[in-house]
Amino acid sequence: MTKHHFINIVCLLSVILLLLGLFSCQGDGFKYSKSKIWKHGVYSKYDAEKYEKVFDGLEVDLIYSTKKNDIYIGRVDGDEEKNCSFDEWLAMLKKPSKLRYWIDFKNLSADNCEKAIPILDDLTQKYNIKKKVMVESELLEPLQYARDNGFFIILWVDDLYWRRHEREDSIEVCRTIRNKINSLKPDAISGSYHMYPILCDTFPEQNIHYWDTPKDYSEENANFTRHLCKNKSIKVVLVDYDEPIDY
Repeated sequence: MTKHHFINIVCLLSVILLLLGLFSCQGDGFKYSKSKIWKHGVYSKYDAEKYEKVFDGLEVDLIYSTKKNDIYIGRVDGDEEKNCSFDEWLAMLKKPSKLRYWIDFKNLSADNCEKAIPILDDLTQKYNIKKKVMVESELLEPLQYARDNGFFIILWVDDLYWRRHEREDSIEVCRTIRNKINSLKPDAISGSYHMYPILCDTFPEQNIHYWDTPKDYSEENANFTRHLCKNKSIKVVLVDYDEPIDY
């Protein structure tokens, strides 16, 4: 083999390895649905059954019950007494693996994540949806634990327009968000629609999710939703509309 042929082979192998590396990196990320518009706050298992046929993705609030050592639909401790378990909720779906899931884990913490996440792991494996699930929290430690157990994670970020930030400098809040992103490297960040365009302008490299969009359907609100969806950094917009809209 001549030196020229050897160099050509080395160059070819280098290109192949580079391409394989790129494809493997692309394959590691969360696979978003075709539509960016997902249904917000699907608390009822009957609504889950209904909206499965309508939306590509559903957002659901979960709580971990220390009393029952299980995961329930709900926003606060105690909801497990009146709401169904996440297992019951998922069982209502005809084809769970067709959907994407944004799980707002309301009480996930450093104290309970080692019990709550394995339960979520078992359920997502049971319904073959683990790679379709994103776990959201504002706390870094439980999110890191969820990631270490194979889940995609969403970092919930502070809202400048809430009361506790009325006297805070916007640059300082964005610096805090940046520090959390650098520490955790989440798969996505989430914020209320009030944070548009701050998040898009400050963190355009992130996958951005928006919640708490204007709840009532009107042409003005629908146009705002369309405007959000046209931004390349925005991957999901939660709506309370009964049907997704074209954008």
